[in-house]
Amino acid sequence: MLGAVLMGGRSRRFGSDKALAALPIDGEPPMGSIAIDALRAAGVDPVVAIGGDAGHRLGVVTVPDRRPGEGPLTGLISALAYAGVGRVVVVPCDVPRLRADDVARLLAASTDARAAVATIDGRLTPTLGCWPASWAREGQRRFSAGERRLRTAIEWGPTAIVELDAGSASDADTPDALRAAFEGLDDAKDRTGPATT
Repeated sequence: MLGAVLMGGRSRRFGSDKALAALPIDGEPPMGSIAIDALRAAGVDPVVAIGGDAGHRLGVVTVPDRRPGEGPLTGLISALAYAGVGRVVVVPCDVPRLRADDVARLLAASTDARAAVATIDGRLTPTLGCWPASWAREGQRRFSAGERRLRTAIEWGPTAIVELDAGSASDADTPDALRAAFEGLDDAKDRTGPATT
């Protein structure tokens, strides 16, 4: 089982590398570390970064994005191709309250032949999903034919839809959104939580 954190985005709205961004409070981990920790707490191993150059600073191997700058679809394809077999849990680097429980729910709904993709408040969020590595070839075929929309990856094969809580699974595209994600939280344990598989 491979965990893959998407770190290749340009972070235009954030203004700096989101994977390395943290609240300006002593001891707060960067968002990329939160994603890595949530995967590991759910029992996913190994964990790699896809694209960007923050992975080595966060202690994980970086897998180059096959087509950098062309969106998250190519990040997903890169992760699946790197894994080769089994399943790949893919998460973005900018979900500062991602919990192991969220990852565990995606794992439980997926198999080596069926993906599981998150929805948040009914909105499909395919950057949070567990994907069969065997779908890499179909992904590459569609990408080569001009497809760039990540949401179309659910058409590559059977897919389960898993509703995740907006409080833990929403992304932080701006510094204000990162600060807002932690308003009212008193304990860092509220961020990752235990895995309940």
